[in-house]
Amino acid sequence: MENKFTYPGIFSRLMSFTYDIFLVAALWFLFGFIFLGLYKLVFSENDFFPPPIGALIIFLTTAGYYIYFWSNGRNTLGMSTWNHEIISDSEARLTSKQALKRFLLYSLLSVIGMLWILFDRENKCLPDRILKLKIVKRTNAS
Repeated sequence: MENKFTYPGIFSRLMSFTYDIFLVAALWFLFGFIFLGLYKLVFSENDFFPPPIGALIIFLTTAGYYIYFWSNGRNTLGMSTWNHEIISDSEARLTSKQALKRFLLYSLLSVIGMLWILFDRENKCLPDRILKLKIVKRTNAS
């Protein structure tokens, strides 16, 4: 069997993202619970974080999830379900540094970056175009 690929469209990528966001939300609850317990034990009697700490935990949890799964050829669970794979234009796997840059660009250019897919011939979003990356959908050809 020959391994071929296509470029996934915006619908497929949004479904992959939707799948992942449920997993990330579960991690938010897990880490929020752990850090709130530690915060309450060490610093305060309150049952809530100051808002900047809560936002920081959410951001770091999300960054850690995506950077871990995007680097070294790993895919997020949503990407695996939809047969998506992220590679550089030279067919190499992402490094942790590239994954961090991709996450930060996605955070800054979220809506504009995804709408870019509608106008790109290879269905690349703006952060992927800037970093010379591509999302491919693996298909097995007989």
